[in-house]
Amino acid sequence: MTEATALVTASEHRKGLILTAIGGTLFTFDVPLARLAMTDQWTLIFVRGLFLAIAITLFWLAFRKINGHREPFINGWAGIVVVITNTLANIMFLSAVTMTTAANLVFILALNPIFCAVLAWLFLSERIHRWTWVAVCTAVFGVCIIVWDGLKVGTFVGDLLAVGVALCTAIALTVIRKTGKNVVTSLAVGSLVSAGFALFWGAQPQVLAPEGWGWLALNGLLVIPLASGLIALGPRYLPAPEVAMFFLLDVVLTPIWIWMIFDELPTLQALIGGAIVFATLFIHGVWRYVSSKQVSEEELFVTTVR
Repeated sequence: MTEATALVTASEHRKGLILTAIGGTLFTFDVPLARLAMTDQWTLIFVRGLFLAIAITLFWLAFRKINGHREPFINGWAGIVVVITNTLANIMFLSAVTMTTAANLVFILALNPIFCAVLAWLFLSERIHRWTWVAVCTAVFGVCIIVWDGLKVGTFVGDLLAVGVALCTAIALTVIRKTGKNVVTSLAVGSLVSAGFALFWGAQPQVLAPEGWGWLALNGLLVIPLASGLIALGPRYLPAPEVAMFFLLDVVLTPIWIWMIFDELPTLQALIGGAIVFATLFIHGVWRYVSSKQVSEEELFVTTVR
């Protein structure tokens, strides 16, 4: 490698780090912005889903016009599966926002890579390294501590919903890995369908305060689409496992924002379980980076929209 090439490579790596760090940090504001809306779960699901559907659709139209791609809005059976999983994930995620602590929620959602590994083993015949099995067992143990604590403090249902979100996301990612299809626009349909369900089950957007509309518009039209786009750009400049490490910012920063804004702290038992999950995923992520296991841009984008 020449000196000039090395400088370009170092510059691209720094660019990738900056883009991904900004995207990962923006992503940590998802739960706080949803909480700041100060509304019920169905209104939250309806308004946020509507904004996300608009943002993703506009992105698709712009991308289609600029690049001339003519992929269908729902890309085959893979797109249909992602619509279903995203609809369920939207409903469960925003219900969990109102039914458990933010720390419990992000600790459990971090289980997603573990579910991905198990599903890849079951349905894609991918071999799981023994250290990944150790990570699976350890992370599940940490989540069990959190859920068991939820039985005592009343967050059990919300904790189980968070497990459901992580599982739905993992199913979607497994489908993407199997088919290789671009199904990003299915997230728009899933957001819209979940908004329709919420309206049927009692959403009351007409009583949502203007401040609530503002927080959710900021979340659905700007923060999550921008965070998703920046993280999806990451693999162009960084190894994908290095990009995936930035998802751990959600586990660390989201509870801090919630504490600063709402003075909400997790229980000691939940902190212990979360620390086990975080440490396991961090160590496993470093191992993945060293072994250079790849993740597609579509997988990273789908992971950020829940």
